[in-house]
Amino acid sequence: MTEGGPMMNNQAMAEPNTSTTEAAGEAQELVIVYAPKVPPQLEHWLRKRAMRLQVSETRGVDVSEIRAAGAKYVVVDLDVHSGDQGPIDFVRALRAQVPDVRIVVTTARGDDDFLRALSEVGASGIVIKQPYVADLVFAIQAVGEGRSFVSGAATERERAAVQITAREREVLELMANGHSNQAIGERLSISVKTVEAHRARLFKKLGASNVADAVLLAIRTGLVMP
Repeated sequence: MTEGGPMMNNQAMAEPNTSTTEAAGEAQELVIVYAPKVPPQLEHWLRKRAMRLQVSETRGVDVSEIRAAGAKYVVVDLDVHSGDQGPIDFVRALRAQVPDVRIVVTTARGDDDFLRALSEVGASGIVIKQPYVADLVFAIQAVGEGRSFVSGAATERERAAVQITAREREVLELMANGHSNQAIGERLSISVKTVEAHRARLFKKLGASNVADAVLLAIRTGLVMP
């Protein structure tokens, strides 16, 4: 994802629009996102966990909608939706109105005082917009486990800790684009068993237990681009 992409657009939407993506079967938890667009990686991550996603592109955050829908999580792009209140007062007011909802916010600002203030007034998860995709799912996972989360670009140490071979990178990139083991083997002219071995090593190096998490961790460390 390049800087200034759809999720990072600060311009108001011309026409309000709301869409809903539901996981197969009965979804137990609802995430409402107030932002111009949701990355497909986030949708995939939520769907794999049987969580329901509702995207609202209205000009303001609708507290009555949050309450009526019974949302457990709310994700808000502060650069778009905090309005005249300012982000700190906006989060404080939202926390007061929906105290049982876990609030995750995204922002282009990354200064320590600002992030600390957001945490103090009630933001459980704070995602700086680079790297947006990976950190947003990590934030929802963290706050769902009762932990707080503040994002930031992966450190040099984190990037250096993950060393993969050229072949593993090829496998990882194809995995990130949704190819099956068989399709990866055909593209790289290797056996499915060899693909599986590469995947197992990638999971171990990235500390992931499935493809979705491996791809997100790879995005965070800069191994693949969203």
